[in-house]
Amino acid sequence: MPKLLSLKNDFVFKKIFSQDTEILIDLINSVLRLPEESGIIISVTVKNPEILPDEIEKKFIILDVRAVDQEGKEYDIEIQVRQYENYPKRTLYYLCRMYGDQLNKGENYAALCPVIGIHFLDYEQFPDNPDFHYHFFLRDTRYPNLSLTDDISLHIFELPGIERSMKHRDKMQEWLYFFNHAHEEGESTMEANYSNPMIKKAYDALQFLSADEKARDLAERREKALKDEAMFLEEARNLGRKEGRKEGKKEGRKENQKETAINLLKMKLLTVEQIAQASGMDITEIEKLKSELN
Repeated sequence: MPKLLSLKNDFVFKKIFSQDTEILIDLINSVLRLPEESGIIISVTVKNPEILPDEIEKKFIILDVRAVDQEGKEYDIEIQVRQYENYPKRTLYYLCRMYGDQLNKGENYAALCPVIGIHFLDYEQFPDNPDFHYHFFLRDTRYPNLSLTDDISLHIFELPGIERSMKHRDKMQEWLYFFNHAHEEGESTMEANYSNPMIKKAYDALQFLSADEKARDLAERREKALKDEAMFLEEARNLGRKEGRKEGKKEGRKENQKETAINLLKMKLLTVEQIAQASGMDITEIEKLKSELN
């Protein structure tokens, strides 16, 4: 039996959860802790099941799972193994775009359905906080019970943090533990570590996928592409800083970010979005700099 692939590879993650909606439904219900007696999701449709060949090795591509349930609620489900400085802004941008894309021209705003992000991070986005699950939505700062709308919300699960919270595992924590250890599990440990039959089904699917030579090749190519992406961004940052130092501009962090962006724009090798990631600036600021340079 070949070594199991890691579920924290986003290609593997999407393959497993987009091909079997029964597993996906259980994952969503479990991590959102929806009560079985009411409100539970009973069906979903995956809106982007295909993984195009050029997506595997393309940098800055998100291999997420987008689904809609029987009530019209939309879900963006993804796993992130590397930390990016602009992750919060990118996430908000995509969730807002999903929300806006629901309406065709002339349609009533009442037709809009909630959009929910479910993101699993293989790093700590908030290292100074002791928890591993964070839920963001629109609330008043003085009156937390006062909601403008719950139509856009985001669940973040930090996978390293689950290892500190395993005293009494519920269905949500079982899934998170499985993400961390699926590639290490065997039949005996599966029986000992998990009570959820859907996790066992996901394990069987992972075994099947891991035995597929073509799938293994694609997973390895995806892993290499992500490593190359991280190295590419770091080299771009270093090059931008180096060029900035040559020009003698050292006026604090914000000015250094601007110098990095300007030098990368002059190179004309990267997109605006890539330069935003490399410099740590907003896309709108990069667009403005680009217009000024032109």
